Amino acid sequence: MNQSIFSFFNNLTFQNELFDILIIFIADWLIWWLVFVVFTLLFFKKISPQAILKIFATAFLAWLISKLIKHFYISPRPFVLLEDVKTLFTHGLDDSFPSGHTTFSSALAVATYFYANHKIGAWFFIGAILIGLSRVIVGIHWPFDILGGLILGTLIAIILFIINSKFKQKNRS
Repeated sequence: MNQSIFSFFNNLTFQNELFDILIIFIADWLIWWLVFVVFTLLFFKKISPQAILKIFATAFLAWLISKLIKHFYISPRPFVLLEDVKTLFTHGLDDSFPSGHTTFSSALAVATYFYANHKIGAWFFIGAILIGLSRVIVGIHWPFDILGGLILGTLIAIILFIINSKFKQKNRS
């Protein structure tokens, strides 16, 4: 199932040059635009410095945990295991699960939703899904890597938000 879903999306490459350029942008650069938007929220005073710290600490911790998992769980990338993969770029060899980009961007989205703005957080989550999907299309991740990254990033953001809320509540008492 993982391989058939991968093949379906990966076969979208090399059909249209403009589509490939857009997918490369989403796969590699959209994450930085999400980070930029969070900083612009700070600049326009739509978010507090404390909130931005919580958002980035959450995303960074999620990314670190994904790196730790990759260190202990060896998972070859699709272009390593399959002969007919159409890659628009390559990235590592055996560190596929979970997707670090998807983990970071989903944690960033959920933290933004909790600490800053629900609408922007929801849009960021759509961005996280697009980032993950594009990384399947370009041939460097399996669909389960993306699903794992979405779940991991989301859970870490929720857990940290709950801990933060309980800590705030305890300090008020």
